Amino acid sequence: MNRRHRLSGRRRIAAVREAGSEARSGVIRLRAIDGDGDASRVAFAVPGAGGAIRRNRAKRRLRAAIAPLLLEWPRLDLVVSLPGSASEMPFTDLRGALATALGTASTRVSARKAQS
Repeated sequence: MNRRHRLSGRRRIAAVREAGSEARSGVIRLRAIDGDGDASRVAFAVPGAGGAIRRNRAKRRLRAAIAPLLLEWPRLDLVVSLPGSASEMPFTDLRGALATALGTASTRVSARKAQS
């Protein structure tokens, strides 16, 4: 995942958390809103990781799992949460949960945009 796919800035992340459509799949919680740019951007949260090593490992795994999925859903700003207790889940399960949550969230964002 390259830098253009990283969502940064406290205000933007807070806006996604407050106004975003929520989707869950397994232990993954994802919030999404319509983005400004051409590419999707994502920020990660790993609450309860129990230390920097577990948190950073979980973020690396999330980045690797979501990178190919972002190409399918452009123009979204996302905040992905994975509890620290789930940081050791199998990679295929992680990618599947992310794909399911992304599909649900993008459908909800599109529906919300159509209503406006």
